[in-house]
Amino acid sequence: MKRLIALVLAGIVAACQTPGYDYAARAAPNYPAALDYTDVVTGRFDGPAGDVAEAEFDALIRSAELEGRPWFIVQDPDRPQGRYTGGVTVTSYRGEIRRETERKCVEWDAPFDCERRAVVERECLKEIVDVEVTTTLVDTAANRPVFTSAKGGTTEREDCYDIGEYPDTDQPTGTVGSVLYEIYDPFDAPYGMIQQAVPEAVRLFRFDIAPYMASFRAEIVTKPLTGEEKGDARFAAAVKATKQGNLLGACAQWDELASAYPNAPGIQHNQGACAEARGDLPGAHSQYARAAELARAIPLLKDKDAKAIFDALERVNRGRYENTLIDQAKDTGGS
Repeated sequence: MKRLIALVLAGIVAACQTPGYDYAARAAPNYPAALDYTDVVTGRFDGPAGDVAEAEFDALIRSAELEGRPWFIVQDPDRPQGRYTGGVTVTSYRGEIRRETERKCVEWDAPFDCERRAVVERECLKEIVDVEVTTTLVDTAANRPVFTSAKGGTTEREDCYDIGEYPDTDQPTGTVGSVLYEIYDPFDAPYGMIQQAVPEAVRLFRFDIAPYMASFRAEIVTKPLTGEEKGDARFAAAVKATKQGNLLGACAQWDELASAYPNAPGIQHNQGACAEARGDLPGAHSQYARAAELARAIPLLKDKDAKAIFDALERVNRGRYENTLIDQAKDTGGS
């Protein structure tokens, strides 16, 4: 049932998305300044389970790759470009207490032969620990911080205990009363739970410290913006092919239409989407810029109808800029 629900939700999300072409491309880290530091090591992490954070962060650095190649190359561990230090803090320790009843066998006459059934009441305590891991990249030569980032992690555990047994009189079973919520002193958080929460937080730093591969969608214009686009049946056919996932067929039709209608913004944009999906960002940028120029010249054009065009121009501009940053970092030592 859970799998069915997940598939239905995935279908709903897909149905709500604007049709387009999905592809993977490089993305710069959340802190672009990190690109200047490809020779880094892990320093000390203070706080509870700081040793776990250190080990996890060191493993993160060692495993960081871009397009199958290691991103970080440590030349001399004693004289690195940068050092990541940080700390661990328990931000919350809380509990949820609930009671429930269940009908089950409490006395067996033999295996698979229940002698007596009863309604058993039990109390369950769920403990939840939230941590925050903070890291700072320090330029070792200048001994100055470059950036600081913080990530959160959570872990939980639940223990249940039988607290009562009642005769089975066909009474309804299930949750008894309301869930009770309690707040505990963070200093009392179980150390083992802190250890379990830290790795989840550290993994999130992957998107702060190095470039990575991300998924993008080159969305197409599905509604004709000019009479030319509306009057040619191939426009609707290419949109349909896109919705069906036929990238090659759809893009072949957009190429034909772009040659036939060089002043149709929707068609020019959609040909640009094909270029973007193929990794030709300069070509896509040129197409999108042309489509945006044509769209702005259409009187009374609704913003929502041309949204894909202007969003695409911004996305490709950002992608080209980030690629330039990544390439510069690679030229100076990264990957």
